[in-house]
Amino acid sequence: MTAAPRSGTTWKRAGVALMAVGIITMLVLDFTSTLISPHHILLLVILDFLLPISVGLGAFLFWRGRQYAAQASAVSIITDHKPHLLYLRPFRSDSTTMKDIFKGNRLGWITEEEQLADVLRPFGELVAIGRPGESLPTPGAARIYASDEEWKDVVIRQMQSTRLVVIMAAVGENVLWELTQATKIVDPQKLLILFLKMKADDYESFRTKANLILGVSLPERATLWRFARRHPQMWSPRTLSGFISFAADWKPSFLGLQAPYFRRDSFDSIKFGAKYALRPVFESSGLEWQPPPFRVSQIFFLIVAFVLVVLLFVLVFELGLPQTVQRWVASLAR
Repeated sequence: MTAAPRSGTTWKRAGVALMAVGIITMLVLDFTSTLISPHHILLLVILDFLLPISVGLGAFLFWRGRQYAAQASAVSIITDHKPHLLYLRPFRSDSTTMKDIFKGNRLGWITEEEQLADVLRPFGELVAIGRPGESLPTPGAARIYASDEEWKDVVIRQMQSTRLVVIMAAVGENVLWELTQATKIVDPQKLLILFLKMKADDYESFRTKANLILGVSLPERATLWRFARRHPQMWSPRTLSGFISFAADWKPSFLGLQAPYFRRDSFDSIKFGAKYALRPVFESSGLEWQPPPFRVSQIFFLIVAFVLVVLLFVLVFELGLPQTVQRWVASLAR
């Protein structure tokens, strides 16, 4: 009898506790370090060494708990009879412990895949093919595991029954094979191609290969990068993020990740931009589209920034700071 997957709750609680102890203790030491006796300097040095380790270990345990939780929820998602969506991507795009902890992933380690799954949940649960040999999945789509001999048959079966296919753009052999199968099996209005921070040269390489598979021409690089430069709030002008959707005759349309300022997240998140980008897909599928919640935090940050700018002007022009600083502030105002 197969043991039930762990829920990960204990791991997450232990991780949060370790991070909280480490961070709070470090803050206390920062404020009280001048009061510590010289005889206890060695203890302070040891704590300065151990506390960051405590925070790092807590982050690792929290991430591992989330992986166990994702594994447990995947069991019920895969075995139920509700509609599923198929998410196909190169395995190298999966988040890992090293990527998400040590780069300081945003939003408490909520992966881009989780954000995508949350946005698309009105269509159904997101399902993906698991990386061969992995013991625990990346939180996000529920994983289906298959051998090297079976995975293509699994992809085809999933395409035949899914409500939507999302393919992350890449020039790898497997992704291009999946795109080829999608053109044969999937209704064009049920196919989305996803771009996440894709560089211009990589897009052009993908576009060249995809045009031959699709039999239509995807938007030219220059057109999309003009759009990206007009909307730098959601991505770098040097990279592209968004979707390409298709009409019934395979005519492509680019759906860029962008959201109004007060409905954007302050962190590096794709969730709200994706929600607005996919509004036409929701409407064409007959699903109700709801805008993201109004972000009060954006108003707060805007007010704080305004107050700081006003104070800076007062300091410069009322307190007689050097002329070079005055000229620098004046140039900012222009």
